[in-house]
Amino acid sequence: MLKALLLGESVPARDLGRMAEFAKRNKVLLRAAGLLQLLDERRAELQADVDEGFRLYDHMSKVFEENRVDYVILKSFDSLPELGHDLDFLVPNPTQFNAAESLLVGKLHGNPQELTHCDKLVGKFSCFLPGFTHDFEIYPTVSQLGEEYMDPHEVFSRRIKAEVRGRSVWLMSDTDRVFIRVIHAMYRHNFLKLSDVIDFPKLIQNCSTQELTERIDQAGMSDSYLFFLATEKRFLDKCNFSSPRLDELATAAAKRFGSDRLSFLERDRLVLPYRIPTTGLVLLFLLKAGRDVARGRLRSALYCLLAPPLIILDFINAVFGQKLLQRIW
Repeated sequence: MLKALLLGESVPARDLGRMAEFAKRNKVLLRAAGLLQLLDERRAELQADVDEGFRLYDHMSKVFEENRVDYVILKSFDSLPELGHDLDFLVPNPTQFNAAESLLVGKLHGNPQELTHCDKLVGKFSCFLPGFTHDFEIYPTVSQLGEEYMDPHEVFSRRIKAEVRGRSVWLMSDTDRVFIRVIHAMYRHNFLKLSDVIDFPKLIQNCSTQELTERIDQAGMSDSYLFFLATEKRFLDKCNFSSPRLDELATAAAKRFGSDRLSFLERDRLVLPYRIPTTGLVLLFLLKAGRDVARGRLRSALYCLLAPPLIILDFINAVFGQKLLQRIW
């Protein structure tokens, strides 16, 4: 499926049903609709879901602007034509974040959703609004359990206005979009979907190699960045797909950060969604903790040190069907 989407190859008729399920699981069903020969009715259903997500954006952007809540879109429009099941806004100003939460619950009658323990530590707020099936979420920063990668106010200050589906949208800068994508894949989601692999070569076209490398260094996440680039390249090489920009980023990263410390994990079988090995995930948080200590970010380092036991506890909880505790990770 990945090769078919990257290179525009056809999907054998005998594989259409299986590949349709695979595309759905990896959130690329709409963009693969032509290759999978989906019925017009099914395509219309998929498009209607995306259209509803944009209606939610139109509604909430207007409400926030009328109530002077400043925001920038987090990754929600980075995988078009797919939109995902939620809409994410970054609201870094604490006063405005609290006002937005009160607005969502009070005036708009939003139905708050149960959060994982880690989301509670970060301060995320999530709810469903009447008349919409997409989850609406606001974040005060980008983090998994409170560890620090950047100043969210700086990300906000670099936001740009762009046209998306005929509307003016506040997006992060091109470099920040790539930066946030890596953070989410490695530290929050802990896996790469097919959409991540396909989107990345397009996402990096207009980003600054020097600025991105600098932000990765400042965040103390060079190891996860090297692993992410190597994994992305493994998938693209497997499909005989060339990305000169990816090679440029990888060369700059190797020159700045040295060898990939997690290369011993890069001999596993390539399967999508690609889940980061638990060993690798634990090492990434421990390595970041060390760099945070060196940079004087002791609070961030403490959160990174909390991650390994929480990852193990979350695994045990999942084995018992989330019956021991609420969702942790």
